[in-house]
Amino acid sequence: MLFEKIPFELKNIPQWVLWKLEQRRAGAKPTKVPYSSTGQHASVNDPSTWATFEEVITAFGDNKTYSGIGFVLTKHQTDHSIVVIDIDGCVKNGGLDNESRDIISRFDSYTERSQSGEGIHIVIRGSKPGERSRTRNIEIYDDLRFIVFTGDHVKGTPSHIEERQPELINLYNHLFPAQTPFHEVGPVKGPNLEDETVLKLARKANNGARFEMLYSGKWSAYNSQSEAEQALCNMLAFYTKNPEQIDRLFRNSGLMRDKWNRDDYRERTISKALEGVVVQYNNPSNSTKLNNNIPQPREFDETEFDFIFNPRPEFDGKLGEAALYGLAGEIVRFIDPHTEADPAAVLINFLTMYGNMIGDSPHFVVSGGKHRMRLFAVLVGATFRGKKGTSLDPVLKLMNAIDVEFNERKKSGLSSGEGLIYSVRDQVIESRPVMEGKGKDKRPTGEYEDVIIDPGVEDKRLLVVESEFGSVLNVLRREGNTLSAIIRNAWDGSGEIRTLTKNPLQASRSHISILGHITPEELRKLLTGNEIHNGFVNRFLWLYVQQSKSLPSGGEFHKLDVEPIVNRIKETCDYAMNGMPLDDNGDALPMERDEAANQLWERIYEPLQRDATGIIGASTSRVIPYVMRLACIYALLDLSNIVRVEHLRAALALWDYCYKSVVFIFGEQELTNDPIISKILSRLKEQSEGLSLTDINDLFKGTVKSDELQGAVKKMQDNGLITVKTIPGRGRPKRLIELNQSSEIA
Repeated sequence: MLFEKIPFELKNIPQWVLWKLEQRRAGAKPTKVPYSSTGQHASVNDPSTWATFEEVITAFGDNKTYSGIGFVLTKHQTDHSIVVIDIDGCVKNGGLDNESRDIISRFDSYTERSQSGEGIHIVIRGSKPGERSRTRNIEIYDDLRFIVFTGDHVKGTPSHIEERQPELINLYNHLFPAQTPFHEVGPVKGPNLEDETVLKLARKANNGARFEMLYSGKWSAYNSQSEAEQALCNMLAFYTKNPEQIDRLFRNSGLMRDKWNRDDYRERTISKALEGVVVQYNNPSNSTKLNNNIPQPREFDETEFDFIFNPRPEFDGKLGEAALYGLAGEIVRFIDPHTEADPAAVLINFLTMYGNMIGDSPHFVVSGGKHRMRLFAVLVGATFRGKKGTSLDPVLKLMNAIDVEFNERKKSGLSSGEGLIYSVRDQVIESRPVMEGKGKDKRPTGEYEDVIIDPGVEDKRLLVVESEFGSVLNVLRREGNTLSAIIRNAWDGSGEIRTLTKNPLQASRSHISILGHITPEELRKLLTGNEIHNGFVNRFLWLYVQQSKSLPSGGEFHKLDVEPIVNRIKETCDYAMNGMPLDDNGDALPMERDEAANQLWERIYEPLQRDATGIIGASTSRVIPYVMRLACIYALLDLSNIVRVEHLRAALALWDYCYKSVVFIFGEQELTNDPIISKILSRLKEQSEGLSLTDINDLFKGTVKSDELQGAVKKMQDNGLITVKTIPGRGRPKRLIELNQSSEIA
């Protein structure tokens, strides 16, 4: 954090709090929760919970559970107050958009980057001239609000706070022009279309499948129903600028709920939709009658107009807050402000490295077999935007501070099974005859002695980091290569790995962990059916990762004092390696679950083993041992050889993320590999008018059972490839299956 850059005049005002990112209820988004310097919940209405700048900085440094600091805005009657203009999502690809750049220039006051790195805060003195606070991505606050401060000062802006009341009035009037209540609206500019015409046009547009999904009430592709409702209104506003018509059409949609009857919510949603319309549907015929020759809206690239809809990002898997339990979570939060890497990537890097550092002594037993804390994980993401490589560096810095030889035990270049064994090979001793005499008189004595011909590797802990995991998959394709089998054996049991060649290599009690990086396209291309089904792929955790934020100037991790957190990791390593309860032979006792964790385990044991087939099923079939390995690592980080409920929940949250990643990475391939689905998709592309269930049955000429066909249709529908419409008729309604225009599956 760069708190020293926060303006001096703010530091002198005793209105500071701390904050944590917390999930207040199940299923809700995490929110920033304010805390006092004494650790109690703070309130923007209660000055007794605020503190001086020095007090919160001290509390922040002493307790690493806090995410940052914030300032409480209060409106003064005598002079102008502190006002913050918050612009979200304006930092893209390391630069500001034009509107934000213009606003920053006009106010010419202290400006800093937001905590996400994707927005900015402009801090001025003034008084907000009205009650409204937010429109589009811009918010203006001056009272009853706490604002997160980072000190990440935007270069070129003043280091102090300026009074900018005239500029504030101008911006406010621009953002919030006086609006006439809906019932007083006069003639409406734009196309004058009947309700039926609007609906038909919207359904036939390029984004018609998404409109149909929303209008039918399905909003699972959005973070919340409110976002989905905004998206639907945005689409309607393209065809009509009449707020009453938008309201009427919305009320007939499947998204209609009681919240819509709230005047403030309804009018705000419609107003925002109308404000965002920069391109309007043009009806050249000026016809308001529904007919078969309805003019189509002008084609455009939907990505160019964000007002059309606002779906979730490409990958909608979210790392559950439970996965950030305990010390592991603290480490991720400690690193997160200073890296663009995905928190999930930082987490799995730490858990994998920690599991490797503590060696093979900690274990748990399943059906008589011992499972050590060995993790094999692959980060899957775009070449640059995945930020896979940057997730390694800060964790490596922490682990090297714990053990100066850790980096020496990190290798790369998996080219053969023999090479992997050689890195952790056993000592080789050969029995040779004892000789006496010299030169020609040298003779064997009849006795033998052991001679060390290879000292081997004493420390069997090896961390393999493959930044080009595709090269590993290419090696597996070579005929006769033993790497796949050796990797599988290295994950299992006691770590005994060997070759069966004429001059065999052997490693006993090897403790190997693997971290790999690859792009989704390369993974799908190179992963063969053999590796999918022979147990190679299910020995890895697959995590889809994305860039978490933009840090144009880089983070400040290299400036942080890591000693306190390093000492805590050292303590847990010492416990795992030397402090575990021992049996009569001096070996560590196996880790176990307590009674509460056992009860939870019994409830989830069967559901956890999902009935998935194909690539997804093969990739996740080792869920039981993997969840327990993760749970045991979380327990060890708590200085415990007993797995408690919180450790098990943390492991389950991380596994859930891995499962969603696998579905996202391999889901498309899984579908197109299904011969039934592949054949249906091919026919749908030939018949744009769609297929009935009878047509699909005829396609297979009765060779496929009805329930299999219905299952295939449901799978395609669940994955967004098709839309199933019910068409009423005189008799039984007809179901028509249409290929979604957004589908790109070949």
